[in-house]
Amino acid sequence: MPFQLNLFRQIVDHAQDAVMVTEVAPLQPPGPIIVYVNPAMCRLSGYAACELLGRSPRALQGPQTDPAALLQLSSALRDGRETTVELLNYHRSGTPYWARLHLLPLFDEVGELSHFAALQQDVSSRHLRGDALYRMVVSDECTRLFNRHMFFDVGAKTMQLAFRQQKPLAAVVLAADDPCRLNSSYGQLVGQMLMRIVAQSIVAAIRESDIAGRLAQREFGLLLPETGENEAQVVLARIQEALEAGLIDAGMPPGLHVGLCAGVAVARAEDAAPEQALERARSRMMESLGGTKD
Repeated sequence: MPFQLNLFRQIVDHAQDAVMVTEVAPLQPPGPIIVYVNPAMCRLSGYAACELLGRSPRALQGPQTDPAALLQLSSALRDGRETTVELLNYHRSGTPYWARLHLLPLFDEVGELSHFAALQQDVSSRHLRGDALYRMVVSDECTRLFNRHMFFDVGAKTMQLAFRQQKPLAAVVLAADDPCRLNSSYGQLVGQMLMRIVAQSIVAAIRESDIAGRLAQREFGLLLPETGENEAQVVLARIQEALEAGLIDAGMPPGLHVGLCAGVAVARAEDAAPEQALERARSRMMESLGGTKD
């Protein structure tokens, strides 16, 4: 009995290694289109199959992806040959992971190159030391949230995905009490600890797919996929509850209070970058404060 294609499909669907199949062209941006991913690829990347199909594998790359590794891949794609490379990709949440990628050319029944298959294994454990260095580069030193640069880099991809899926994306700006005032009243160490508690409260209240970063000394930004304005207000209420509990758990001095003010805006199709939606959210926050600024 000849080996049937549907049996091969069952094997690939249940494989532990992540498998992605792309078309051969175009090699120029946006790149070859993904036509198949198995469940293991979805688990590795955090994306559902419907979010990957029709896109380029470049969607998984980011600011720290090694250009030399990409050049090696591009050369193999252009020559239609096999290659193996370790690549820093990005999970849907923005978290980086290392994948050992084995590229295989696929040929049709007449021997013409028709597709490429990429077999991937998660090798992040071998790069823990490198990941620690990476987090130092992309994280705010005090709060361990994304720093401003990384927040907007990951946020841009999150916004593009939301527009592509025609789903809402809420942009939130949060401002805490002036750290300078807190430092003068309670000391710099307490002031820094309070900013960490604010950041921890944000993390406790959001989902893995949400993006959070520290934008300025007292300002935090959030991008909440598949979230409208009303749902964003619920998230803000959870943050406030987590903050109050965090202050108690940390044993802060009696009477110490950290005020939070916030503004929310939903991203619009004409927004070229997350900064525009966040600026509208910032304006709403200032309106709620009577237009005053520190």
